[in-house]
Amino acid sequence: MTVDIDTLFVMLDEEQPTEVQEAALREARKIKSLSVFMQPIEYKWSWENCAKVICEKTDEELNKYTCEMLEWLQDINWPGAFLIMERLEKMEPQFLVHAVGYQVKQALLLKDNEWLGWMSYLIKNKKFYDALSEEKEVSA
Repeated sequence: MTVDIDTLFVMLDEEQPTEVQEAALREARKIKSLSVFMQPIEYKWSWENCAKVICEKTDEELNKYTCEMLEWLQDINWPGAFLIMERLEKMEPQFLVHAVGYQVKQALLLKDNEWLGWMSYLIKNKKFYDALSEEKEVSA
């Protein structure tokens, strides 16, 4: 079964029957360009399933998408946000340090304390905290 991207997102909608969502997830896993799954604004109710596809990928595969994944934490009530948070918490810190630094600056500019709060959960990972400390020492 091959479907176009719009049909795929309709099938990924969490209101679809489970078997339709499962078929869509199987198709979605074949797509190499993960950017299409980063909160497609036309299909908000597919975000939970998009997050499932994203979260199955390796740290190396996700490396270039960490900024977009961190944007998901702007509102933890968005579909898929908890899955993305859990995946970010498991990532090796070297894949996140620069993206977190960038997104913290963005959140500060926007005065988005909720977003800052959710990103701060990543620091509870000692390896991540240590990596941030090392990064700070290098740039000092």
